[in-house]
Amino acid sequence: MHRLLIPAVAMAALTVAACSSDQQDSVGPDVTELELATASAADAEAVSAATGTDTERWFHRLFQRLRETDDPEAQACLREARELRMQAHEAYEAGDLEEARRLAREAFRKMLCAVVEVFPNAPQRTGEAVDQVVARIYERVGDREAPRIRRVLAHVEELRTNANAALEAGDSVTALEFNLRAMHLLRRLVDYMHHVRHRDDHDRATDELGLMGSG
Repeated sequence: MHRLLIPAVAMAALTVAACSSDQQDSVGPDVTELELATASAADAEAVSAATGTDTERWFHRLFQRLRETDDPEAQACLREARELRMQAHEAYEAGDLEEARRLAREAFRKMLCAVVEVFPNAPQRTGEAVDQVVARIYERVGDREAPRIRRVLAHVEELRTNANAALEAGDSVTALEFNLRAMHLLRRLVDYMHHVRHRDDHDRATDELGLMGSG
């Protein structure tokens, strides 16, 4: 059952959709901003670990719970995820990367469907954890410029707005997906500051890595 787990790197393919497609500054972050980003990413890791509100931990809790009780709706979501994941591999092997990305995302959403079925409060809990991290980062950054950190925080806040809108519309799976993207961005803050230049290029790279690593 654990082979259903979408690799963490594949989550970056979902997360990067929240990042701006504009090319970032050609000059990297200065030392102070990099130190702030490193400490802020550590904050995000600590909060996600303490609250169990990142992708890997939600999936771990899901499998642990399903060992104790057989939830038929969650199991149905997992079967669909398995089928979609196999189709994604087939599309990737055939060279159809666009279709592989689409199927991989659908497989991931089916995994989230199972999480929400077993843990209905997962979207709210993850959103609250993201808000906690964001508050810590703003406090840490203070009135320093930190333009790259603030750019990422703006993306995170947009994701949280989208998550809340989805939750109000009754779409818990989409709400959880947006909140997990936000948490992933915060945990990988330093990486995004260094490497995100063009959304489409990064999207392709992370998708291909995720699909190749999920076999």
